[in-house]
Amino acid sequence: MCPPARASASTRAWCDPQVFSHLALLPAIAIAAARVPPLLELVVLQSVVCVLSLLWHRSRERECGLAKLEHVAAHALFAYGVVQTWFAPNLLAFLFDVACAGATLATYAATYSSPERWEAWHALGMHVVPGLWSASIAAANASLLGRM
Repeated sequence: MCPPARASASTRAWCDPQVFSHLALLPAIAIAAARVPPLLELVVLQSVVCVLSLLWHRSRERECGLAKLEHVAAHALFAYGVVQTWFAPNLLAFLFDVACAGATLATYAATYSSPERWEAWHALGMHVVPGLWSASIAAANASLLGRM
């Protein structure tokens, strides 16, 4: 449990699951950056989402301009994942990506207007599962920019 002295009424502590679960988003950034050539669109999009989401959660999800930017970026990352899922390189990757997309969407739908469910499930369903999903894409998929 987080020590109360580390958080304030307006800030979540670093050890709060809504904050530290952002660590699950970092492996995909590293995997995508290490590829030759790098999967730059995933590096940039996931990095932006990770930073904005971390700031939003640290501020206890205050709805403001930052929140609007974070929501747009997170939705864009989800849409990117859906498109990449369509282009999965094999059946196993496709099925894994579909399962992650479904779990993420189910979490979003189940917690959208339920604060108690949101607090309990958001970190897992909106940080950890998308982190696994994007790591799968970073490891196996080709750049969408190269398809244009």
